[in-house]
Amino acid sequence: MFRRACLHRMLNLGAVVLAGFLTACGGAEQQADGFGSTSAALEGADSAGASAKAMIVYSLKGKVSEDGFVSLGAPEGLGGRVLEGNPQIFARIDYARGPVAAGLFKATKGKIRIHFPFTEHATILEGEVTLTDEAGNTHKYKAGDSYFIRQGQVIVWEVKGKEVIKSFFNTVEAP
Repeated sequence: MFRRACLHRMLNLGAVVLAGFLTACGGAEQQADGFGSTSAALEGADSAGASAKAMIVYSLKGKVSEDGFVSLGAPEGLGGRVLEGNPQIFARIDYARGPVAAGLFKATKGKIRIHFPFTEHATILEGEVTLTDEAGNTHKYKAGDSYFIRQGQVIVWEVKGKEVIKSFFNTVEAP
């Protein structure tokens, strides 16, 4: 039951999912090195001290590097429900400790209904996404736009172009 409840809290697109799931379910505390490499963190290695003073910059200038992104599998496997298309989701976790995770998230074309398992602040770096909440409020976000979604909200996430990439900062609140 604990494992199922923990999984339910961490299910989502938002791609922090992987690191959030690992830490919220009692996995090792992780932090990627300061250059955005997450392979050691995603493999569970303790890299908490590696380049801790280096700053990671997420910029709207130029193309976002695809280095370090890992597939999160099908959205259904993470609690999303695909409404249209065949969207693929990826993440690069740059920081994860306790209930907090930050990094980059990428989703390809498609439409998904998501029950947010964490509170998230995100900024779109590339592409566009349209978000619709349960009240029917809709907004199209493009590069440079930010949003804030509280844990528990149900959102329809729709990417009409090739893909969208966002930076994110998520935290899981106690139930």
